[in-house]
Amino acid sequence: MKEYLDLKLDFMFKQLFGHPSRKQLTTAFLNAVLHRTGHDRIIDVQFENTELAKEFEEGKMNRLDVLVWTDRGQRINVEIQIIDQHDMPERILYYWARLFSQSLFKGQGYSELPPTIMIAILNYPLFPHETDRFHTIFHIREDEEQFLWSAHLEFHAIDLSQFMVKWKKYRRDVKRSSEWPWLMMLSAVDARKQEIDETILKELEVLAMNEQEIREALEEWEKLSVSSENRYAYEMRLKWLRDQLSNLLGERRAGMEEGLEKGLKQGLKQGREEERKNMIRHMSAKGMVAKDIADLTGLAEEEVRKWLK
Repeated sequence: MKEYLDLKLDFMFKQLFGHPSRKQLTTAFLNAVLHRTGHDRIIDVQFENTELAKEFEEGKMNRLDVLVWTDRGQRINVEIQIIDQHDMPERILYYWARLFSQSLFKGQGYSELPPTIMIAILNYPLFPHETDRFHTIFHIREDEEQFLWSAHLEFHAIDLSQFMVKWKKYRRDVKRSSEWPWLMMLSAVDARKQEIDETILKELEVLAMNEQEIREALEEWEKLSVSSENRYAYEMRLKWLRDQLSNLLGERRAGMEEGLEKGLKQGLKQGREEERKNMIRHMSAKGMVAKDIADLTGLAEEEVRKWLK
């Protein structure tokens, strides 16, 4: 049986789609995800250093997954994230701002800034209460008339978990878009669960018989998966991600326990106050004045008067 490593791990994703020797696959992948056809189709890409330099000495260093310039004069960054850290919208906006501003060189005018496109591939819903679509696209538009502020900003969010829901339910009944085979590749293996979806792989092999780009991608994916060097780096990266997930879940659990403890204390406090208020009002109903109630209960007279209002 053929063996494949999980392409959702950023290490493997970058190996397949972020290497100059396989840029024809990167180009095909981007055209499919961005729905580029005809004259809009990307013909060539040039890879960039994927480290964003610190702006200040104490600045935060960021490492991008795949970053390219296209022959269309566009800058495209692809990020893949399988752990929900609840900050992806802000992170993508930050990455875009840094990339966009760093595209302007000394002596150039603002009109020379390139369109900058961000693609976030996630294994969880980014907007679970707003949509159940697996591919959402964002621009800045005027609220009422919906015209663009600028075509230089474009965000794509792809939710692989929702894609799998659609694939399992509708795969034989729905007209597929160009990105389906590539998202199937990303979804076929789950390293955390140690599972491989044989149905997806068989369907990909059928597609590969007629689609050269898919066939080449499967061949390269298999080669990368059996490489002992890649497997070692893959296992190290997977261990690191598992540790990160464990730490994240531990922090959230601790936060929930702390919140529960605070809630219980607050509830007890409120319960005691309610009991005290009822007692004071009961004593008042029996004809006792505030001073006498204060003397009997040990409370300040002002506090007694407050509950009697």
